[in-house]
Amino acid sequence: MIESAFIAVRVPKKDAEKVRRYAESIGAKDKTRLITVEGDNVIIPILKGFEEQFSNYQIIEQQNPHFIKERDLYTLLAKKIPEKLRKFIPRSYKIIGDIILVKIPEEISEYTQLIGQTLLEIHPRCRSVWRDMGKSGMLRKPNLTPIAGDSDKSETVQMENGCLFKLDVTKVMFSPGNLHERLRIGKIVEEGEVVVDMFAGIGYFSIPIAKHSQPERVYSIELNPDSYYYLLENIKLNRVREIVPVLGDSMYVTPEGVADRVIMGHIYCHEFLQVAIKALNGKGYIHYHESVPLAVIDRPVKRVEKAAAASGKKVKVKFRKVKNYSPGVVHAVVDAFVYE
Repeated sequence: MIESAFIAVRVPKKDAEKVRRYAESIGAKDKTRLITVEGDNVIIPILKGFEEQFSNYQIIEQQNPHFIKERDLYTLLAKKIPEKLRKFIPRSYKIIGDIILVKIPEEISEYTQLIGQTLLEIHPRCRSVWRDMGKSGMLRKPNLTPIAGDSDKSETVQMENGCLFKLDVTKVMFSPGNLHERLRIGKIVEEGEVVVDMFAGIGYFSIPIAKHSQPERVYSIELNPDSYYYLLENIKLNRVREIVPVLGDSMYVTPEGVADRVIMGHIYCHEFLQVAIKALNGKGYIHYHESVPLAVIDRPVKRVEKAAAASGKKVKVKFRKVKNYSPGVVHAVVDAFVYE
């Protein structure tokens, strides 16, 4: 699986030729992947950043794309790495802008440079590859080491859903796997709403909302100074005026009684639920994210209901899975309508 590096448009067979020609005419078609058939639908691979051009169709992630040539990492490396070590070859990696991030097990660390060079061969448009060693500290700062290509610059620009996100991959994180959730939220915010984004980061939710949903105002709160810097950069880059950036801890700086909708995009934020409820203007929506083991899959809903009861409110909830987070654990979101 390649996390959100490869996306495609799923279209009915009757529309396939029209959509294929359109994708080629605007430079959106990914020429390294094959068009495939899935039942009554055709899967047309496209490049990231063109999603908005196909809004009438479903955008999907391709976990196992079919390449025109031999282009997947495992196949290429299996020829060069001993059989007993092949099980450690990375099956997933992230592409952010023109930078590739890959996790490499210690068992094959001697092949790190080879892995980096092979990834650049697969993705010639990318300029560097960095080894992802995880994240550290409360602010989850990425721990990265350059392994191939131009390592002088770690800043890049990711295009997504018509929005531009500038970031430094060594300072702040970006999760391509949350693409569809960001698309979803951007579509359901209604014109004229006031939104509070309690964990705004570099503008993951705030920027698409401001650019596509015509809100009255978006309060974007961020604790990490590095993320806040890029939030300001992305506000300018996307020319959105509705965002009010706030540097600080959401526990203490979240405005009260102003919001029609609150975004809680951090997966460890249940202690902030009552703060989110206070941010609502009497009633409204809260989109609460959580990393939850399957064994306690109802925990996010119970936490939202408990916080609402403690605040003297009623609540209607809908639960949905965003993506798999780790074995036995999912990233989930609760869409909660809170009212008197």
